[in-house]
Amino acid sequence: MESQTIVASRSSKLRRITQEMEALFQRQIELMKSETFVGLTPVQRQEYEKITEKISSLFRELARLKVEKTH
Repeated sequence: MESQTIVASRSSKLRRITQEMEALFQRQIELMKSETFVGLTPVQRQEYEKITEKISSLFRELARLKVEKTH
């Protein structure tokens, strides 16, 4: 059985990841809208790519937390 400290730590990490992903998705949507109506500048395109990479990284982190929970 997991200790309360481990559960609290995992819960805290999940909240942080969720909040960060929500903010990243919102920014990504803003950039997609801009792309649709006026196009992206090279700087915005680079930002979009970095956001996409960060979201992928956060999904990998979520997968690690899930694996940790099952072991």
